[in-house]
Amino acid sequence: MKKIAVVYGGFSAEVEISIKSGKSVAGWLANAGYDVYEILLVKEGWFLVRGEERFPVDKNDFSCTVANEKITFDKVFIVIHGDPGENGLLQAYFEMLDIDFAGSSSLVTSIAFDKYACKSYLKDKGIALAEDYFIRKGEHYDKDEIIRRLGLPLFVKPTTSGSSFGVTKVKSPDDFEAAVEFAFSEGPAVLIEKAICGKEIDCGVYSDSEGIHSLPLIEIVPNGEFFDYEAKYLGASQEICPARVDQQTTLRVQREAEKIFEILGCKGLIRFDFIVTPEGTPYFLEANPNPGMTGASLVPQEVRQAGMTMEDFLTRIIEGD
Repeated sequence: MKKIAVVYGGFSAEVEISIKSGKSVAGWLANAGYDVYEILLVKEGWFLVRGEERFPVDKNDFSCTVANEKITFDKVFIVIHGDPGENGLLQAYFEMLDIDFAGSSSLVTSIAFDKYACKSYLKDKGIALAEDYFIRKGEHYDKDEIIRRLGLPLFVKPTTSGSSFGVTKVKSPDDFEAAVEFAFSEGPAVLIEKAICGKEIDCGVYSDSEGIHSLPLIEIVPNGEFFDYEAKYLGASQEICPARVDQQTTLRVQREAEKIFEILGCKGLIRFDFIVTPEGTPYFLEANPNPGMTGASLVPQEVRQAGMTMEDFLTRIIEGD
């Protein structure tokens, strides 16, 4: 029986969400017949979790000793949102140890997670992208020039944060500086984007032994201004799957998502977020290398709409390398 380490937790503000996602994935993989080990990775240490017990992980070879038995793993499934699971650091660690893991390489993951780096990588590739402006912490910027160029409303967001932490929709020049400082509270770089009018549509894409596949689209209808933390996790939104778009638009978004997956060089599972204009043009927003994986998360909803169980879906990814 293949031993799978499901790694969750992390160092970012998304740690509690990651733990919920990781425990869901661990349950599905156990149901699929794998020998599953839950690994909690937090600032206090790395631990193998068994019920209420914790056993320290040896970072030298990513092993754990329980009752005088040294446990190693056949494959790792990373379910950490943010640092260090989505910025490529954990993937680089496993690459150095030559430990097999599901998902994209350290380089691809780091590019995909950084909103500005990802958009820069996709420029000149025929992908529709909102006009933007990039600022590093401490760098001088001209608020009036940025607003003149991008117009209002606009979005101010940290380049390397998930779950909409640090994101503000700015509708007045008076709110601009506060939004920039709020974004800097989540990271050292900020991306300012022109607001695109349309529907927020998300599309999961995965690879298995048969190739690259897109999942059914899901439409996000937030109760507030945009799909913020409350909308994502506290029920302040509608999530409609399949999305209320025609077949032509559905196929266009799915092909665009698959194209981005290929351009970036992704493997495993990744979720792409778009704004689809009334004319049917999908504008790429961002990539989610380790999307939420609780039963209520977007990708599991898309998987169910596709007629698969999560057990079958995760098996495809685990066995698909």
